[in-house]
Amino acid sequence: MTDNKLAGGCMGGAVRYETTGEALDVIHCHCASCRKHNGAPVVTLAGFADANVTFSGDDRKLYESSPGVGRAFCGKCGTPLTWEGNADDAEIGYLFEFHISTFDTPDVLVPTMHSFYPERIAWFDIADDLPRYEEFSGASPILRHGPDTST
Repeated sequence: MTDNKLAGGCMGGAVRYETTGEALDVIHCHCASCRKHNGAPVVTLAGFADANVTFSGDDRKLYESSPGVGRAFCGKCGTPLTWEGNADDAEIGYLFEFHISTFDTPDVLVPTMHSFYPERIAWFDIADDLPRYEEFSGASPILRHGPDTST
């Protein structure tokens, strides 16, 4: 674990957070739930274990989008902040996946993969050579590298 610290928060500044250490993952998620939560064709998330996250300011609001999965947002300005829930890995425990655009310095969080690629909007793809997975990287094989050029 390094002493890397990143800070971020909502658009209005009411909810703030700080993370320490390296992100566990930085992914482009194409699942329908993430897209709905953000109103965007793809969402980029950076994951941190609960032990590496602190919040300050107002309490975030939490919407339970499915059993055991919360999607947090600011109750004042409405900014979507996190996907959160228990990780499949017991060593990680509770996991926060922060929307990277809520970090003060999002450029330092570089994505390494795409998840839920088959759920993407058919007309939208990102021109990179990152692996695309059917679900999460540990739960499914790589479907391809790079965008789908068949459509």
